[in-house]
Amino acid sequence: MERYKHFRGQKSALSVILIILTAVIVFAPAPSFSSGRGRVGQAPNYPTQFPLIEDTKLVMVGEPVVTLTGEQKAIISFKTAMPCPATRIYVGIFEPDQQLPLPRYRHLSKEDLKEYSTQHQVTIDLKRLMRKSVDVSGLKEKGGGIVAYRIEIYNPNKATACFYDRRFAFRDISIVPTIIEGPFVDMISETSAMISWDTDLPVSGSVHIDGRVIPAGNNTPTTHFEVDVTNLEPGKVYPYHAEISADAFATSSRDYSFRTPERDATSFTFAVMGDCRQGIGGGERDFGGVNLKTLRKFLIDTYHDDSDFIIITGDLVDGYTTSVLDFRMQLKSFKNACEPVGHYLTIYEVMGNHDVVVDKYDDGSKWSIRFDKQGDVSSEAIFADVFVNPTNGPMPRVTGAPTYKENVYYFDYGNSRFVVMNNNYWWADRPEDLGGNLEGYVLDDQFEWLKKIFTETAANPSVQHLFLAAQEPMFPNSGHTKDAMWYHGGDPDKNWGHDRTYVVERRDEIWQAFVETGKAVAGFFGDEHGYCRMLVSPDYDSRFAHEAWHIVSAGAGAPYYAQSKDVPWTNWVKAFSTQLNYALIKVYGQRVSLEARNFTGEIIDEAVLVE
Repeated sequence: MERYKHFRGQKSALSVILIILTAVIVFAPAPSFSSGRGRVGQAPNYPTQFPLIEDTKLVMVGEPVVTLTGEQKAIISFKTAMPCPATRIYVGIFEPDQQLPLPRYRHLSKEDLKEYSTQHQVTIDLKRLMRKSVDVSGLKEKGGGIVAYRIEIYNPNKATACFYDRRFAFRDISIVPTIIEGPFVDMISETSAMISWDTDLPVSGSVHIDGRVIPAGNNTPTTHFEVDVTNLEPGKVYPYHAEISADAFATSSRDYSFRTPERDATSFTFAVMGDCRQGIGGGERDFGGVNLKTLRKFLIDTYHDDSDFIIITGDLVDGYTTSVLDFRMQLKSFKNACEPVGHYLTIYEVMGNHDVVVDKYDDGSKWSIRFDKQGDVSSEAIFADVFVNPTNGPMPRVTGAPTYKENVYYFDYGNSRFVVMNNNYWWADRPEDLGGNLEGYVLDDQFEWLKKIFTETAANPSVQHLFLAAQEPMFPNSGHTKDAMWYHGGDPDKNWGHDRTYVVERRDEIWQAFVETGKAVAGFFGDEHGYCRMLVSPDYDSRFAHEAWHIVSAGAGAPYYAQSKDVPWTNWVKAFSTQLNYALIKVYGQRVSLEARNFTGEIIDEAVLVE
């Protein structure tokens, strides 16, 4: 993780003088922040005396444009952020008999480009896909269909290859609309679900399920769809497909299915994983900000484990970009990795510290000064726009603060309740001085909401088990003891003069309210890029009335960290591993058990969480 270090890494002696002079202007009106929250949770005081700078990971700028010629050739045109050499495109189809559809590439097309350029154009001969020896999806017989393609671009600035998976559909010599994301099944309950998808061209849409046709909205052509499917029966498998139409053209997705939980289900399985942002090793480990190789494998594994749903505990992408387009394209790569399983299972997303798009001010220091963007382009607003999660979270109290919509929420499944906390809300580098919020800190409005939900849970006889999910660990044991919800205990000497015990106090308040329900089983966290199972008990801290597990399953692709043993709770750690991993949780009545599995399918830890 990147961290701002006060006045480190200055570019020159002149920049040091500039910073000192401007710091007098910025900070003179403010009180000393060495012993409290300072401006944390307040509207940011943006340091506008410094220039805004651009810092993105964009290589392909925007979406490619596909046109067809009269000879059944497709021309794919796109721009790059820097001059790049000739690109390559791998072309194929989705095999019709594969349950979890993945693109299968069959041909390679190379760009005819002699010099580096920002303008690129690759021609694909579609007739090669319609030859009898390879046309397994019936393109020739149907006069067209869906073509999958992967763009490979060499980035000379970083000496690495970048990849983008896309698709288009054609009929005869024309491009026709197609679904380019989804359909995803979201928020499955006993009697309802949400089906969402995106198209490349404006169309009307509908969901076909259980003999019903449910139109999307008012049938006004659009490219994004969320269809609420209600009046379902508990414990039933529902085949479904999405249909789109424009003018005289209509087509549909293939058939998928989902299963509603039994009424008051006491037996089910769910999976937890996190930190699937890009890793080290090249290729699909760095796929548009996502470790596609690990994330997709783990999701497919959990599907075959008969999971009922999946929770991904943040750091979905590499983030920390100043470009909204870049951030959205990274999230698109994440959804691309999730899509094969997302057709069938709900995936609940948690917001991580990397899942941010920022404004960045160049103050001459190594990392500059960064703030979450504002309004409709804040990280939280984009998160809500891209994903489909429950909207039952709190309302922000501070004017101008980002939305909590779909990044703080809870849902019930069977005899259990799951509360998702955002401890990366309103991310900023120096909030005590300049406002915004500190990574790992939960502001008062969200804290009051958490206490309210915990109180309701304690009084609800239908909830037997309570689970908490967030990205920043409350009791870190690896590479993030300097932040998360610990900050070396808040010690000012280790926090650039800031007394951050307020973070630890809020952490303890949340965990105390969580376990006082008498129903708390485990908190699931990410951020530390490995696996850790720890028991938080009254023996560790008498304020915590009941035992509950603190579990980090953050091994879905980001670079690993070794264990830190300089925290007060090391003796309560029961298992630790740096391996790539996901956790599989099985609820069977009162009993709750856990298995942690690695990339090769080995069980690296197992435990009974509640007997």
